[in-house]
Formats: sequence, structure tokens, C-alpha cells
Amino acid sequence: MHALASPEKQPALLATARILLIMLVAADLAFIVLHVIYVETSLLRGRPFSLEADNGLPEAYQYVKQFWVALCMIGLYRRTREITYVGVGVVFAFLLMDDAFQIHEHFGKWLAAQYTLPVAFGLRPDDIGELLFAAGIGVVTFSLIGIGYWRGGPDARIVTRDISILILLLAGLGVGVDVIHVISYFKAPLLAQFLLILEDGGEMIVVSMTAAYVFNVLIHEGRAPVDLWAIIRDFASQRLLRRDAGRLRQ
Repeated sequence: MHALASPEKQPALLATARILLIMLVAADLAFIVLHVIYVETSLLRGRPFSLEADNGLPEAYQYVKQFWVALCMIGLYRRTREITYVGVGVVFAFLLMDDAFQIHEHFGKWLAAQYTLPVAFGLRPDDIGELLFAAGIGVVTFSLIGIGYWRGGPDARIVTRDISILILLLAGLGVGVDVIHVISYFKAPLLAQFLLILEDGGEMIVVSMTAAYVFNVLIHEGRAPVDLWAIIRDFASQRLLRRDAGRLRQ
């Protein structure tokens, strides 16, 4: 069994993870600003500065963070032997491969051609194919994570639950916002540009949060020093209590 870091070391470890998160998000925000400068001015030339450019600078930075998450998952599995970390590592390794080689785009085109998918809700057949592919990947992803959660110990369950929240947020940006972005691309260009920043910039920040979170768990030897689900639940409960108290005062 691994030992939890001594109480006097825990604040230093949390501070280390916090600093990492700040540095990662600061770089994300810098890339978002560079994208805006590239789109709105002539100061920067070349698509590498664009958030949507394949193999551009922001995307390359995203690859590095996804690789770090997968690497941390390998380290966590070696230290804890919790199978759930293998599932999460596979998910982020696939996300890295998908972003690097546009697997979802190629598969979406194949599905559109193979099954003659229709145009619907402002979406092209290729877009619908990509949605179907994303749905299939979602099922596989949460099956892998669910099996690990079911077999995991208390700390592994907390970590798995928290990472699932981050993956759901990532999916909401990468699939949900992307669909609205595609629909608005020709009809509302200004809205489409905002949605692009929300989608790609938001994905970068969520992956940064995930990288800092799993690094935090790794340096705590597989323990869960932060419980995101508990924080969200308590925050929601406090909001509900304040709302009910306000109604009673009225």
C-alpha cells in the first residue's frame, strides 16, 4: 500500500498543482488572445495562430497536455493498480490521436457516404456522421470508466467521478457547442467566431484543468485531495438554500 503524504507536505503539494494549473491556463488564454489578434488584425500572419488550424500552435499545445494526462494515468496505475486509470488513459490517448489525425472527421465522411446520411437541422451529412461517431465513442468511453469505477477503491472512485465531470464538460464543448457553431457558420458569422473561441478555447482550459487535477492525484500517491463533485454539490445546495431563504423573506 502507498502512504499518503504527511500533513505538513500536503499544502505544498496542493500549491504545486495550483501553480501548474495557473501556468497551463495562462498559456491557454495567451493562445486565445493570439487567435483574436490573428482574426481581427493584420499583426499576425499565418494560420498556425488560429485556434481552429489543424496542427497549429494551439492544437500542438493541446496535444502535449493530452499526452501528459495519459502519462499521469500510466503513473497512477503503476502506483495503485486501479484499472479505472487505464480506462481514462486510453480515453485521453484516443483524444490525442483523434485530434492529431482527424479520425472523427474521416469517420464522419465515411458514415455519410456509406449510409447516405441526410441534411438535417442545418447540419451536413458529414456533420451528422461525426455526431454518430462521437456518440459511439461516448458509449465506449463511459463503459470503460464505469467498469473501473465499479471495481475501484474509495479514492479511485472519487478521481474517476471528477474526471468524468471534466470529460462531460469537454464533450459539451467539443460536440454541443460545435454543432451550434456549424449551424451558425454561414448564417451568423460573428456568433460563429464567438462559438469557435468558446469551443476550442474552452476545450483547452478543460484539458488544462484535467492535467493539473491528475498531476495533483499523482503527487499525492493516488489519493484524492480534491473532490470536485462534492464541491459542486455543496455549492448547488448553498445556492438552493439561499434561494429558499430569499423566498421566505419575501
